[in-house]
Parts: sequence; structure tokens; C-alpha cells
Amino acid sequence: MTRYFFDVSDADFSAYDYDGTECSDRNAALEEALRTACEIAADKPQKYTRGKLQVRVRDESKSVVFSCAIELSVTGHGASKLATAA
Repeated sequence: MTRYFFDVSDADFSAYDYDGTECSDRNAALEEALRTACEIAADKPQKYTRGKLQVRVRDESKSVVFSCAIELSVTGHGASKLATAA
């Protein structure tokens, strides 16, 4: 198992992962990064209609191996007012 580190950031905050998580391979680390981004965005979905949430994944040598990002969009009549109201 390899230890990967998942750093999270958006326009308002950033969190550096000092502990890491053991994953069986890079695909498992990617799944964890995507799951993390979705869980965070689910807590405040309106926030991510105005900006991007990024999860940067580093390996044991602290090198960035990949990153993923979520930015939600809302379409439809009056949708922009709904997205910014929350």
C-alpha cells in the first residue's frame, strides 16, 4: 500500500494533508480524491456554483500525481438568483 496525501482548497480555504491515507494504487487514490471532493461539495453545493473546489493528490515523495476539481453550474430561468441566494 502506498500513502497518498489529499490537499483540499477553494477560494476561501486550503487544507494540507499531513497524515495521508493508504491506497492500494493510483486508481484507488483517484477514487478517494473524487469521493472527498463530492462529499465536501455536497455540504455546501451553492458555494461551488460560484467557485471551484480542488483536491490535489501527492505521493509519499510529496510530488503531485494528479488533481481533481468540482465546479457546479445551475441553468434555467432564474437559476442564477437561486444559486447565489443560499
